Amino acid sequence: MWRRRIPIAAIIAVIFALSTAYVAWALKDLPDPNSGLAAGDIIILDRKGQVIEDYSPAGHYHVNLTLDQMGKYAPAAVIAAEDRNFYHHGAIDLQATARAVWVDLTSGGLNQGGSTITQQLVKIQLLTPEKSLPRKVHEMVLAIGLEQRFSKDQILTMYLNRVYFGHGAYGIGAAARTYFNKDAKDLSPAQAAFLAGVIQAPSAYDPVLHYSNAKARQEYVLRGMVTTSALSQSEAGTASAEDIQKELHIGVSARQSKAPHFVDFVLTQLESMFGSAAVQQGGLVVHTTLDLNLQALAQQAVAQGVRDLHWANVNNGALLAADPKSGEVLAWVGSADYSNDSIGGQFDVVTAERQPGSSFKPYVYEAALRDHKITLATVLKDELTNFNGYTPHDFDNVSMGMIPARKALLFSRNIPAVQVAQMEGMNNVIDLAHQMGINSKLDPGLATAIGGSDVTLLEHVQGYQVFADQGQRVNLSWINSVDDSQGNVVYQRPGTDTKDVLTPAESYLITDVLRHYQYQWGFGWNRQMASKTGTSDNGHGQIPDSWVMAYNPDIVIGTWVGNTAPNGGGGHILAFGESVGSSLLRYFVNGLPNKMRDWYSTPTGITHGCGGSELFLVGTEHMCPSPSPSPSPSASPSALPSVLPTPSILPSPSPLPSPQPSPT
Repeated sequence: MWRRRIPIAAIIAVIFALSTAYVAWALKDLPDPNSGLAAGDIIILDRKGQVIEDYSPAGHYHVNLTLDQMGKYAPAAVIAAEDRNFYHHGAIDLQATARAVWVDLTSGGLNQGGSTITQQLVKIQLLTPEKSLPRKVHEMVLAIGLEQRFSKDQILTMYLNRVYFGHGAYGIGAAARTYFNKDAKDLSPAQAAFLAGVIQAPSAYDPVLHYSNAKARQEYVLRGMVTTSALSQSEAGTASAEDIQKELHIGVSARQSKAPHFVDFVLTQLESMFGSAAVQQGGLVVHTTLDLNLQALAQQAVAQGVRDLHWANVNNGALLAADPKSGEVLAWVGSADYSNDSIGGQFDVVTAERQPGSSFKPYVYEAALRDHKITLATVLKDELTNFNGYTPHDFDNVSMGMIPARKALLFSRNIPAVQVAQMEGMNNVIDLAHQMGINSKLDPGLATAIGGSDVTLLEHVQGYQVFADQGQRVNLSWINSVDDSQGNVVYQRPGTDTKDVLTPAESYLITDVLRHYQYQWGFGWNRQMASKTGTSDNGHGQIPDSWVMAYNPDIVIGTWVGNTAPNGGGGHILAFGESVGSSLLRYFVNGLPNKMRDWYSTPTGITHGCGGSELFLVGTEHMCPSPSPSPSPSASPSALPSVLPTPSILPSPSPLPSPQPSPT
């Protein structure tokens, strides 16, 4: 060693020099606490590179305050939420870091947090969203440098003035105004804890969309405030009981967006992909699947459709459209007016759970057709029936007698649908619905067969996508790629995720029935679509929701209307799904590009049987009905032949001469 002392000393000197240079380089970007800290833009682009929204903090609300101007509770709540030992450790919390390293090592990824408020300030102000060991080291060096240069109070002030609280509010001063219309110093303990809880993930804890999650997070913060002696146990209990939801008066920011609900959803996905700090920092360019031309058409259709249905007490609507072959979302309208507080316009109905009514029935019939429990010619009984204690009724309280399955679905009869569900078994129906994309919990009771369990419009469109793509599930997607501020690709959507759920023949049977729906119910569409309405019932004959689902090989669409109010309130409507199809969705379908007119050819596995022209799956053509269906009574919807001719090619439909009874 002594003989090698000179080269060893040289190596040590080089390492020291490089380390010093690295630290000096790392610390050059430390923020100035006397200037307002700014986040970078998040630019959201559509599929053609057009700007959907430049999510710029400069266009949002930002207020700089001193620590004294923030009041007693807001700083204490943020410390309780984010770093309870902030004033008692250095830039790095060694215990929390060791715990995070252990979790990362045992889980095989960089998943655990453990960052101090100082480190979080570094993350959201200075670093890229990259997750790697070198980046973590860089973060620690900067945090140590920050604490050497500034006091704890200065660092906390910078953080509280910079951190994003959602809804366009940067800093606690802006957040207090945006959420509660008051100064930060006037926040109650409950309000301060509520805002502090949002910081961890402003989209995931958005109280407009996820109030229960935000409330649970507030409870965590209040417990932390007791732990840090900022509140007594009784004060925390009083704060917990405070009705925050009633106090919320969220002001709409000055953001300019061509698809605000879609952007909000994308931001939630970015938080999940990169962590909240990356979204807090900004500096991202997000290439999405949205088509701004179709988005504009969808927004116009929803707005005009809601106006048309004002007579039916409808004040809100939503629409989601996707490419069934690629799964790419093309249009996303979460409400009729994002800035209208009277309808709770910022709440995204696309992701809300609602009863789908009869639009759920195709899953029921598909399960039974696939499993050879029925054919489209199977005779079903449309008469008042007690199914082991459950007695469903039809929308018109009229019996159509014995009718084939095709007519039962086309006329959207409830009792035959429940009969089919009982024949197939509800567990089998639910299994198929889940395979097709319904992720919500479905009750195994027979009422689910006619739409008694809640689903979201997002997952319902996913389910109908399987019909639209001839049995193949292609998971819906909304982000193609993400670039950082230097133009480096930090995310690239993997190849299309597909799964064969049905055979083309199995899905074609449902499509062949639903292609007649628009003519039977007089939608007035200018191209061939397969469609199905849904109208929910609250059990007292009142309608909360009306839906229409529609598809062809080029597009799959779901739309909804209802009556909503702030904080989850709302009323009932008079519009059946038929009214939605002939107003709101007619505007959208008839405005679609001319190229979106493709239709399906008959796949292999389909045959004719029973001496007629009805379609059967190969192997079921001998399952012939007996007895023959009886004629429909005059009080029921105008009878349609049980076997309908197949149009050679998609003429524009002419409206029916007289209004038809509304389907469920």
